Amino acid sequence: MVAISQEHFSVLKRSAVLPNGLRLAYVEMGDPDGVPILLLHGFTDSARSWSFTAPYLATGFRVIAPDLRGHGHSDQPEGCYTIPEMANDVRFLIEVLDLAPTHVVGHSLGGRLAQAIAERWPHLVRKIVLISTSAALRERRGWLWENIRILRDPIDPESAFIREWCSGAVAVDENFLAHARRESAAVPSSIWHSIYYEQLAYDPSPLLQDISAPTLILRGEEDIIATEEHQVQMKDAIVGAEFISLPGHGHNIHWEAPEKVAHLILTFLERP
Repeated sequence: MVAISQEHFSVLKRSAVLPNGLRLAYVEMGDPDGVPILLLHGFTDSARSWSFTAPYLATGFRVIAPDLRGHGHSDQPEGCYTIPEMANDVRFLIEVLDLAPTHVVGHSLGGRLAQAIAERWPHLVRKIVLISTSAALRERRGWLWENIRILRDPIDPESAFIREWCSGAVAVDENFLAHARRESAAVPSSIWHSIYYEQLAYDPSPLLQDISAPTLILRGEEDIIATEEHQVQMKDAIVGAEFISLPGHGHNIHWEAPEKVAHLILTFLERP
């Protein structure tokens, strides 16, 4: 496995214009003729979020990691940051890049999008992996809510909140984290607010039973954002879902233990 230089990561970005007119940036690596794996990042992250994990997955697979709308190098339209609308972007990207059927791996917000795609367009999906995510977000209290609701532009990438937001329960490469902080802070506060509020208003729990794709749920035991209660709800509702919890790790387990997480993903995807 060859590590990707964080300084040159953005050079790998390509872009695709979707049928709805939106331009999404993405990174592609691996075997262009391999089975596709679509990697969907979390809230205020970018394709860079997968820079540690993707190289492990790229052996024998075609790996695509987009910047979701409002993030990274993708377009930042006014409004329209609902889960269904963002999932529809991903559906269009699957079609434009001829990925179907594809495995879909989603972290946090990306995990909610993975669920939405598997619920609405099952023919596009092979298997799904849901990392540090939940079906619904209902918390109008606590550390994350209190910090997001007071965010104003310009956002300081070295503020206490952003440093805590872009961190791990175990040590993570500081060069990567510095890039992650700058990219999260570059997301306008209006988009932070819009995406968070839209997630609060969206409860797809009744749709979980419609997921027919084989499903793996991964979480870090120290994750205080996607709690064990959230994971159990998904496991109980999605027929045949598997659940693995990693001791000593937090919300960003694919940063904290990329080789371990990639191994778990590959073991699941390669199983008949």
